[in-house]
Amino acid sequence: EISACLVGSEMCIRDSFLSFIFVPKVSAQIDSLAQEGERQYVEPESFPASLNMITPPEGFEVTDRFNGYIHYKTGSAIIMTLIKDATYLTIAKGMTEEFFQQNKLTLLSERKVLTDNGTKGLDYKFSFVIQDVDFIRHMIYVGDLNQTLWLAVTYPKMGEELVEGEILKCIQTINLNADRDEK
Repeated sequence: EISACLVGSEMCIRDSFLSFIFVPKVSAQIDSLAQEGERQYVEPESFPASLNMITPPEGFEVTDRFNGYIHYKTGSAIIMTLIKDATYLTIAKGMTEEFFQQNKLTLLSERKVLTDNGTKGLDYKFSFVIQDVDFIRHMIYVGDLNQTLWLAVTYPKMGEELVEGEILKCIQTINLNADRDEK
């Protein structure tokens, strides 16, 4: 579970932070050319995404606790996963009311994303409560025909005014080809 505690006037993240990650079920379907009426399924694979695929907000630093960035003073985190063989549109099919209820999420908004380099995606904004602390989670899926970058961004609701705008700017910087551009 994700949890945060107050230490003086700063938020700190407890060790249980990483075990609270939501993943919608995904299977990309492809018509079988061998026999009519059969379906062949490509099982999506997930990998740690290159941290170069985003420009993190100021104050967020790389962490060895998970693949992504953390901001200790606000108790905020950006977890980055690359999903191969699943488009963001396919993943969106798994974002159902049943999924939200199973994970005790309240959907606050859903919006289309168009990054600064023209890549499309979706941003789901949720609220949830753990140990009487209100949290906000953005689940951002941005991609192309072959891969999707998934950002799971979590922060305490009490820090929303400070963090939200910076996260939205960060989403705009997503570049799926960051590693290729550097070579």
